Amino acid sequence: MSLEKKRKTKENKVEKELEGSSFRRLDFTPLQDPKIKKRKQVKDKDTTIEDLTEIEKDVLSIAQNILKLKRYDADFDIDVSSEAELQKFPIIEKLYAKSIAKLAYKKGYSKEEIFLTIRSLEEKNWIVTKERRTKLEILNNEKLVKILKFIEENPGIHARNEKIKEELEITRTPFLKHIMTLERFKLVRSKKVGKSLHFFLADVPEDYDKYKVIFSNPMIPKIIEEIFKDELIAISKIGEILDVYSGTIQYHMKKLKELDLVKSVKTQKAEKIHVINVELLTRFNEFFDEPDFSKLLKGL
Repeated sequence: MSLEKKRKTKENKVEKELEGSSFRRLDFTPLQDPKIKKRKQVKDKDTTIEDLTEIEKDVLSIAQNILKLKRYDADFDIDVSSEAELQKFPIIEKLYAKSIAKLAYKKGYSKEEIFLTIRSLEEKNWIVTKERRTKLEILNNEKLVKILKFIEENPGIHARNEKIKEELEITRTPFLKHIMTLERFKLVRSKKVGKSLHFFLADVPEDYDKYKVIFSNPMIPKIIEEIFKDELIAISKIGEILDVYSGTIQYHMKKLKELDLVKSVKTQKAEKIHVINVELLTRFNEFFDEPDFSKLLKGL
């Protein structure tokens, strides 16, 4: 096979691979997937009292008072497999005994039902180790609810972000203390990306954490926008437009390639183009509203 034929064969292979990939096609027609539906607001089914059974609500009400008794350690994460083991754990035994005294005769619950209910509340994180409040009290706490709302509106935020002081009016230390409480109740989760911990609501899928974090840098969406405008654009030109050192752009481009957001390929004319993974951006916006790539995806 001649060198010319080999070159054309290689170029055709690149084109075919690109066509079948999740990246934008060479003609830059936006990909559309009719199966993708706009995400609904994520809700944790275990965060509302209405989801609990009547016996769970009754035992939880008693737990609110028991947990506040300072002479007991709030140990709930130990696997108590039988009623006989309860005596090893004073606060659980106290809750069990108090629930029997108040509910067995009045509502007809059996000891076994009450025991299983306590375990159920622990498994659902309505009562949590080392916490002297129930999840219900957490969800009725104005300050903690404000933090939950803040994280919902700022997914992937880290503790050193200035928005915490500006919007929550608290410093980093108390913020992290409240985060620890919310994490114990499985309302918030943390993810280490790079050297920083980033916080998300517990029910937000982890698949796009690293993308949310990199997009929190305002320069990244701008780089992507410039590539959408001109697939042939040079790194130095992007730096010139954004008034940033080209080495910085090169660094960010490397990260974008590592995350499979951008791919650099050569066309048949031996021109180097940068291709954006539009399907990934589309899926990202199904979970996160910001940054919004919808205008770019329609064809800028």
